[in-house]
Amino acid sequence: MARLPAMAAPDPTLDAVRVEVERRAAAEPPRGYLGMSSIGMGCERRLWYGFRWAGREQFGCDTLWRFEDGHRSEDVMAARLRLVPGVQLRTVDPRTGHQFGFSDLGGHFRGHADGLVTGLLQAPQALHVWEGKAVNETKFRKLVQLKAEAGEKQALAQWDTVYYAQAILYMAYAEAPRHYLTACTPGGRDMVSVRTDTDLDEARRLRNKAERIITAAEPPPGVSTDPSWYECKVCPFHALCHGGALPAVNHRTSVHATPEMDGDARWSCTQCGPSLTREQQAAACPHHLYIPALVTHAFQCEQVDASEAENWIEYRLPDGRTFRNGSVTAPGCYTSDELRVAHPSQLSDPASDALRVAFDARMVNPLAPPNPFGRNAA
Repeated sequence: MARLPAMAAPDPTLDAVRVEVERRAAAEPPRGYLGMSSIGMGCERRLWYGFRWAGREQFGCDTLWRFEDGHRSEDVMAARLRLVPGVQLRTVDPRTGHQFGFSDLGGHFRGHADGLVTGLLQAPQALHVWEGKAVNETKFRKLVQLKAEAGEKQALAQWDTVYYAQAILYMAYAEAPRHYLTACTPGGRDMVSVRTDTDLDEARRLRNKAERIITAAEPPPGVSTDPSWYECKVCPFHALCHGGALPAVNHRTSVHATPEMDGDARWSCTQCGPSLTREQQAAACPHHLYIPALVTHAFQCEQVDASEAENWIEYRLPDGRTFRNGSVTAPGCYTSDELRVAHPSQLSDPASDALRVAFDARMVNPLAPPNPFGRNAA
């Protein structure tokens, strides 16, 4: 009989390290804007959900450490580039003391470049936006192959559409004619680079896409209606698109809130005021009502009535029952927090409604996932 491989002995200290890394990552405040680094994703609904704080993608330690590897590799590559006489790489904007940043659409659309570089031996006079990426060996080999087969200037667009969109936008906002991407394997053992020319028409298309997502009052169409589609299966919002779930309860999922196109990423609420702080946006308000399209999609129902004065929206389920999303406890009327944990079969049930009214009770589900941005958020 073959000997079974020995299992590594557990280490409670290293296990605690993993727990703490994941806990701290989950406690980080959410990004308040739509990122230029993600606008190249194909699914506009996924981008809208992220911008509206409909949910939060939770990363495990392995992924978080890959991110960490990427950040450290940027420093390694920057130091290597600076070894070359004549190369001038700036990674800090002298006007701000931070990364070179770009902001548009009322501050709701932003990006941060790794640096600006001149003096590259291939084109000493040209200003390039520089981005340093760390990728796994398979992805690295693919870029090497594309550079050889498609040519350097076309390789990035074929290699990674998200990185390509980021490059196009950064060039446009920095008014730089070219982009210089360096890619390395973890630790920087292998290196390759590609240069890409500016394309202002593509930059305008991407900006229009961002504006469309930011100003959309309800979720745009997704990349697929098939829950088994490969992009959908790995999407953090799969349950919202395909599983009948409702998003987190916060200002950004409320019908009362609007991203304003003036100021610095300003959000207004017809109930709470013209300028919400980040904390207010995350915590929602007592008057929260879901954007109707979110409810009709989750419960496969239709909106039939609404009252702005009394702050409720009424829906009809496929079997004819009606219910309201409102901010008061009444028969057939449920707060957004209740709807988020409710099953359609529980809505407008006379017995449960009688208990809710008699004891001023609320519908809860202790097994439901926590609200990552709402009142109970860390």
